[in-house]
Amino acid sequence: MGRKPRIEYPGGIYHVIQRGNNREFLFDNNACKEMLLDLLTSYREKLGFDLFGYVIMGNHYHLIIRQTEASLQTIMHRVLSLFGRRYNILNSRSGHVFEYRYKAIPVMDDKYLMSLLRYVHRNPVAANMCAQVSDYAWSSDRLYRQNERDNELVDINYILDTIAKNRPAALKVYRDYMDDNVKEDIAAFEEVDYIGEKDLLLIDNYVKAERPPLNDLLRAATREDSLYQLIKAGSRKRRLTPYKKDFIKAAYKCGYTMEEIGKCMSISEVAVFYLMHGES
Repeated sequence: MGRKPRIEYPGGIYHVIQRGNNREFLFDNNACKEMLLDLLTSYREKLGFDLFGYVIMGNHYHLIIRQTEASLQTIMHRVLSLFGRRYNILNSRSGHVFEYRYKAIPVMDDKYLMSLLRYVHRNPVAANMCAQVSDYAWSSDRLYRQNERDNELVDINYILDTIAKNRPAALKVYRDYMDDNVKEDIAAFEEVDYIGEKDLLLIDNYVKAERPPLNDLLRAATREDSLYQLIKAGSRKRRLTPYKKDFIKAAYKCGYTMEEIGKCMSISEVAVFYLMHGES
């Protein structure tokens, strides 16, 4: 059976995974980790892509990458071809360096980016290589924790801004979320064709359909005026949580941002984020 064609489109965000040939430990040597990061930095400048996160493990790596100017295929071909040549010279060997082609899973909805970033950054913890995310040196976690807004390789702003425009609030959510030891579902981020709900993004059609007003969506979710008024007033009563979650899900599917949804309920973007991710 032939390989499935990759879906690529302007602005597309992908979870990229690549393993060493025969699961070989390509990155046991820190010089090889540095070489990969140097190449990504160099080609980010030349080809104009965005990198939102990474981790380099012993025999594989994960990237969260957005294509802008060049295609993902062009980006990865340039980076991996040059890495392979340099790796073989450095290690006095020949032949394939990586196993098959890289895997690229489209992220169909930005609301999954924070969970994907957590999955990527927690790879070393899941592999028992360290106790905490912040203990591992070869990921983009430290750039987020140190709020490196202008890093030459990783753009931390895009994902943090989906949580809250207030940076201290966004960083607190980030740290809490990364340090939570609840295990992520590997299948949800690696063993899928798409990350997120496919119907939330029509790749071949960039025309946004007319969406219902937020207040109408909230009334539909609550079905009672008393509940509607309480939520509009910012009430934190626990019995309102299921209605809030239903409203947030409906509003997000219509393309509203966390900031817009929060204003409708008189709560912060951070509070919307926690409701979206199962906390109340």
